[in-house]
Amino acid sequence: MAPGDFNPDFQSQHGSLSTTSTLVGRLQEDSPERWHSFVLVYSPLLRFWIRQDKVKPDFVDDVLQETLKSAYTGIQQFQWKAGSGTFRGWLRTIVKRRSVDHFRSQPKDQTASQSVLAGIQVPEQKDPAAMEGEEKALIDLKARALEVVRQSTSEKSWQMFWLSVVEGLPSQDIALRFKVTTAGVRMAKARVLNRLRELMPDM
Repeated sequence: MAPGDFNPDFQSQHGSLSTTSTLVGRLQEDSPERWHSFVLVYSPLLRFWIRQDKVKPDFVDDVLQETLKSAYTGIQQFQWKAGSGTFRGWLRTIVKRRSVDHFRSQPKDQTASQSVLAGIQVPEQKDPAAMEGEEKALIDLKARALEVVRQSTSEKSWQMFWLSVVEGLPSQDIALRFKVTTAGVRMAKARVLNRLRELMPDM
């Protein structure tokens, strides 16, 4: 596998990235760079959820923009705590609320699912096709996160990370290849993993 080829089993092979809420902290600091990364990585998943709420294609981008606005203004109130909900769950709630707002503004549109119109307290019943679609959207999210991190990482550091984490080469072999110390390899690996944890706080 070449560096940059996303492996859907990356997370299962190398453990959960659910160890930090740094992304939330960065967004709460009103970091334009982190917000741009968030929009780039999460927009496809938000679009998928909006389509799942039966919003017509012509209005998906409008609901997406309202969702992003709500996330931007509401991020200060989000608190990440183990066992008290996830960042994705918080985003899903926002999507549902903005979808409801959309249908209320379009009374002639009868395409809304009952789970949407009933409110966010009603558990969403997912059929197998919807579950498969969401899994694909999550794989796309992870691939986008990897690409965002790759673009902000030096090629040398990215290669060392990839060979270590994905290819599983020993640190000693990588150090010899790049003429660095094994500590340098571990540092490069840690920097990339920390950045990935920033972008995917509850995955």
